[in-house]
Amino acid sequence: MSGTGSSAIAPGAEAIRILAMEPCGPPDAGTLDASLKSLRLAGIHVDYQPYDRNAGERLGERGVAARLAQLNAGLGGSPYDYLLSVRGGYGASDLLSLIDWPALAGMNPRPLIGFSDVSALQSAFYTRLQWPGLHAPMPGSPLWTNGPDVDQLTGYLQKGRPWHGAISVIPLTAKTQEVHNGLLFGGCLSVLTNLIGTAYLPASFAGHILFFEDTAESASRVLRCWRQWLDCGLLEGVVAVVLGRFSKIGADQSEDRLRDEMAQRTPCPVFASPDFGHVSPNMPLCLGSKAKIRANSLTWILKG
Repeated sequence: MSGTGSSAIAPGAEAIRILAMEPCGPPDAGTLDASLKSLRLAGIHVDYQPYDRNAGERLGERGVAARLAQLNAGLGGSPYDYLLSVRGGYGASDLLSLIDWPALAGMNPRPLIGFSDVSALQSAFYTRLQWPGLHAPMPGSPLWTNGPDVDQLTGYLQKGRPWHGAISVIPLTAKTQEVHNGLLFGGCLSVLTNLIGTAYLPASFAGHILFFEDTAESASRVLRCWRQWLDCGLLEGVVAVVLGRFSKIGADQSEDRLRDEMAQRTPCPVFASPDFGHVSPNMPLCLGSKAKIRANSLTWILKG
């Protein structure tokens, strides 16, 4: 393990300890180095465990084992408060059936920070262990641009919980001006859709506010995913749905039209937000937090 940097913590203060790791794809090396340096200068203790290149291809048997070893280094009896994925890509789903879930039961939560493919791990931790997770920027991605999303995430990591945040929302369906309260859950739509029918996605989202985003998926592909959620009954009892950015869907397709199509098919109130997705800024949203939608704002809080 490498990369513990100096910090600007006041004498006697205890740093939040974070393990940065690569459970999915490879990071942009230059971006990662600069991002981790900025976190350490903010007084955050960050250890970085890079992928073992001796394991060969990440998606091969030895590569999966190497990525699992990274994840296990931050779980269980480790000293870390949070786990930070440095990049998305593909590979998180390969790890789910290999995690020793009984060994983690009853242990202190290790919230996982990231988005995109990381949604699979966050969903599994939430489903199997009731651990919260933070859909937020990743330091090895070019989308980490030191904007308001990174500033907010850095603030969380400096102080620890409670965490709270807010994003702007726009109603897409009737009767959406009321106050809606629920548990917050969501992430990358295509990744979460592939977990339907497994032990790594809740069988019911009654009482939840769901949020979704995606990138590089055509409108027809997104609607096919959405039909799966509808036909499985996973939107029954859902308080509200918030649709973030669906970026890079094709120059001849419209995000606004796509979101409108999804809203028309959805039995609960639906909102749109420009504030999260595979974009910058990607404002943090916390799985497992208590959330409220009122007027044109979604606010959430996760207590310690």
